[in-house]
Amino acid sequence: MSLVQVLGARLRYAGLHPRALAAWAGTDRLSALPALLPALLERDLTPASTLLALFVAGREVPLDRLRLAVDLDALNRLDLIDIAGTSARARSAVLPIGQALLACDRLDTAPSPDLVCWPDDSSYHLALALPPGRKQRWLDLGSGSAFAPLMRPELTTEIAATDVNARAVELARHGAELSSVAHLTSYVSDLADEVPADWRGTCSIVSCNAPIPERDDDPYRPRWRSTDLGFIERLFAQAASCVAPNGIVVVHGAHDALAPVIADLPGERTVVVYTPPGARGFAVAWWVPGAEPRHVEAKRTLTEARPHLTHDDRIAALAGTLPAA
Repeated sequence: MSLVQVLGARLRYAGLHPRALAAWAGTDRLSALPALLPALLERDLTPASTLLALFVAGREVPLDRLRLAVDLDALNRLDLIDIAGTSARARSAVLPIGQALLACDRLDTAPSPDLVCWPDDSSYHLALALPPGRKQRWLDLGSGSAFAPLMRPELTTEIAATDVNARAVELARHGAELSSVAHLTSYVSDLADEVPADWRGTCSIVSCNAPIPERDDDPYRPRWRSTDLGFIERLFAQAASCVAPNGIVVVHGAHDALAPVIADLPGERTVVVYTPPGARGFAVAWWVPGAEPRHVEAKRTLTEARPHLTHDDRIAALAGTLPAA
């Protein structure tokens, strides 16, 4: 094992895991934490919360307390922390998801085009919408810090993740090594342009949490939040070239951007909208190019018990047990 893999295992063992996060914050849902962190920052440090305060809350912690939890020299050598006097602060967030650790920018990082975003609810919608069962190849386009592959690495034996943001790809690789997810390879790429040619037509799953296509001249707007107006068309064209004959394409995105492209595709298309009336509609779309032609649009109300769409919603939509959109 590499030093990074060893450190990742020690971090998880010492308390950087979802069960400890839920005990500390009241939830292990990363998208819910931004609203909770101000109160969590005020809590007294305990041995159990030291790593969570450092890597999740972005809090400065005493070196003496940190030494009790994990190998301080390893954290320093791997540039995970900055040391100032007798305290340390995390350079980036390291967040527990499932059995893995996700690396991204801290919540207090200033906006910039290369900001590597904290996971939001759209991250969960996509990851949970993926079909269950072990398959061969999964291509995650616009993957950012690789939330979906790190949350669900068991889905395939090979995973390729791409993003145009080189910093996001660097953090995705770092998270994969911390998590010992050796079958995930990340590429700096516009969609699938830089993915090896032998992946064309071989992917059991192609996925994307799509940014919103819109005109925006804000030079500080992060890349993950918006993209060019032709992105959705390019996304499905590249997905079509990469998906296996019996594979599936899963996309989360703005419904008004997805709908006109989905309508013209062959095969089976299932769209479930989850946004309440009066807000911009967001949805998950499942496309099986090799299936019999069918187009189903449904809606599901999110609840506290079921706050995200899952693959079961696709099954329900196809069965006609969800209301039409």
